[in-house]
Amino acid sequence: MVVPDSAALPAGGAVWVAARWDTVHAWRVSQRVSGIEVQAWIDESGQVVHATSPVGFTMERTAFEIAFENFRRRDPSAASLASSDIIRQTAIASNATLPDRAAQSLRVRLGGVELEGFDLSGGRQTLEGNVLTITREPSARLDAAYRLPADTLAELRAPEPLIQSDDPRIVAQARQIVGRERNPRRAARLLTTWVYDALSKQITLSVPSAVDVLEARRGDCNEHTVLYVALARAAGIPARTAAGLVYVDGSFYYHAWPEVFLGDWVAVDPTFDQFPADAAHLRFTIGGLARQVELIRLIGRLELEVVEAG
Repeated sequence: MVVPDSAALPAGGAVWVAARWDTVHAWRVSQRVSGIEVQAWIDESGQVVHATSPVGFTMERTAFEIAFENFRRRDPSAASLASSDIIRQTAIASNATLPDRAAQSLRVRLGGVELEGFDLSGGRQTLEGNVLTITREPSARLDAAYRLPADTLAELRAPEPLIQSDDPRIVAQARQIVGRERNPRRAARLLTTWVYDALSKQITLSVPSAVDVLEARRGDCNEHTVLYVALARAAGIPARTAAGLVYVDGSFYYHAWPEVFLGDWVAVDPTFDQFPADAAHLRFTIGGLARQVELIRLIGRLELEVVEAG
């Protein structure tokens, strides 16, 4: 693909134009889930070159001046975009103030979207009609009956694309973190704290891979989650990805976190160093990026009312 490498402002001109062009090798990644298709062209480092989504977003790599300065000249109000955050733009304001990262139980009423097809029931969550109840796992539910490595749920201890739990680097890191620990609860807790401490918190736009995250040591909730799941599986703990909403500073944000099997599925959050994750994590999907695509149909449509929090 050919993309602008730099921009120039012609003498007397008001619009920035491409000054030089660059040729970029790109690979197309296409995902289709429940009739929703997302396509992206990414370069060899996983950065987006061109991407489209069914909600109308299009991203194209270009020079900063072309993308921002021309837009600002066309619409002066766009100047505020320099300090805006698209994550905040898609957040859902809460009708009640909750204690950040401390909720033990939460009941919310969901509306505005069809709830069928989401993973809203099971484990810590119960859905009755359109009311979702989340209860943080008590300490007694964190003690597993097995010793590491687990001898169950083999498919959730195995590697998969982007979760290279059999890669020597992932295996070595998991062994270094867990050591000789054979108690799944304590091992899962060690992994939670290590991932939280090891990764700097940065918003990224690439498709995360556990091996790449281990090397880069930075990322947002997706990077924290994919690395944690890979390390947990390498340590012999069945693990999977969950995604949905989390409450932070008065709003619910789209978020991803891991779940580990300790006799039942337990939510943990290495992005916030929570073991287990608090009840203000509302799970909508279970699975990797292909499943998370389904969250697109919530954006701008989901209505959420806090009924009770404790």
